[in-house]
Amino acid sequence: MHKSSRRNFLITKAVFLTSFLFPKTGLSYKRLNLSKIIKSNSFGENTSFMAVDLRTNEIIDRFNEDLKLPIASVTKMITAQYAINNLGLDFRFKTEFFYDGFIENGVLNGNIYIKGYGDPTLTTDNLEIIANYYKENGINKVIGNLFYDDSHLPNLKYINESQLPQYAYNPGFGAINLNENRILFKWKRKENSKYDLNLYAKGIIANAQVPNIQINTNNNIGNVYKYTFEEEDFTETWSVNKRILGRRGSRWLPVRNGAFYSAQVFKDLLYQKGININKIIKREVPSNVKLFKTHFSKKISHILLDTLKHSKNMISETLGFKIGKSRSRDLYDLDQSGVLMTKWFRGYIDSQNSLFLNHSGLTSGSFSSATDFRKFLIKKEVRDRLFPLLKSIPIYTSKGKKRSLGNITVRGKSGTMHYIRGMSGYVCLDEKPIIGFAVFSADLLARRNNFSDKFERPKGASAWLSRAVIQERKIIRGLCEHIQPNQELS
Repeated sequence: MHKSSRRNFLITKAVFLTSFLFPKTGLSYKRLNLSKIIKSNSFGENTSFMAVDLRTNEIIDRFNEDLKLPIASVTKMITAQYAINNLGLDFRFKTEFFYDGFIENGVLNGNIYIKGYGDPTLTTDNLEIIANYYKENGINKVIGNLFYDDSHLPNLKYINESQLPQYAYNPGFGAINLNENRILFKWKRKENSKYDLNLYAKGIIANAQVPNIQINTNNNIGNVYKYTFEEEDFTETWSVNKRILGRRGSRWLPVRNGAFYSAQVFKDLLYQKGININKIIKREVPSNVKLFKTHFSKKISHILLDTLKHSKNMISETLGFKIGKSRSRDLYDLDQSGVLMTKWFRGYIDSQNSLFLNHSGLTSGSFSSATDFRKFLIKKEVRDRLFPLLKSIPIYTSKGKKRSLGNITVRGKSGTMHYIRGMSGYVCLDEKPIIGFAVFSADLLARRNNFSDKFERPKGASAWLSRAVIQERKIIRGLCEHIQPNQELS
């Protein structure tokens, strides 16, 4: 045997033996081919997918990674980081309550003012506390009016006007909001086949009713819910087809003018305490008033945790809109605000391939790709500050849903609209993100062809969503197996 051949033989043998004596300290990975899941699901033209090893930034697997698709509520991940960067995790919203005139013998000889700064978390119970504060400070009667100042932000009546009117996740929003700008509709059938219908600004402790929002069962044909909004006096009228109501039940309905709604509720809460007030009038707070009380929201960190967990559209929109206002004094439109976030995101990840028309994802007009999300997920700032706010994603095995597989967990954000499904997040080892992933699917042609303003669920949408979700679960399971190749995930 030649010396060189013998030397090569000995080196190879030494390496082979050393691999047993000194096992690798890093994770051994199993090669993946998750694209076969997408192809076998016949979603090859409708899915963008990518997974990346966060320690090396190497791509683990990919499929149509540059395909631009709408991502629904996964957009809220972008909005959350946008809020973290621009407002900070310790930021709190405020709502101020003022008065003018003077207090004498329990009578306020003047007016009460509310000024909002966009708090999307204000509730009936918060207003109940403020109403009690007026009472506890000796005010039993108000001679003047209740003024509200919503000049801090423009008032928008919808997130997406093309949605059916009854969707509570599509309310108006602006400088003053209440109960996420929703009102609770409750009904109960009476013996004569008529119904008791009630609308409540419901809190956990307090409830209030407002005269400007009304509902009836006069809608006997056409859409399940009909809706009208009168700009002159902010009257909102709902007409529901009673064939859908059943014996009793409840659901949330959206409110289009949160500022006037908030003022109406506050007036009713004061009335419940024996404090009458004359009219509700929109007016900017003058400079000669006295600050009576300031309500502060919880920190942004808490708000985002709840928003991402429960996918709250209105809160995401208000956060993005408030930041947009700080970036452009001429802000007047949600599309404009979305484009401002787009500009920030493109600079943040150094890519020009995503577009956002709002901040919640409630649109089929926004789009991104798995490639852009890879660039987003690998950022240390995102892993340090956004990752802890993401919710736990279950891992599906042949034995059902599991929160973890040993020390492997998944955190992320999903998004769903008709014929649109997205998921992005992290596969974690010991609660540390190891893999970043994004999988987006959409069939915009089917969405367009099956849309109807008569049904809440378009034809075929449920079956399509089931296929998209099953595909997503298989991909996540495959990524978990990638970390733990020697253990069968039963």
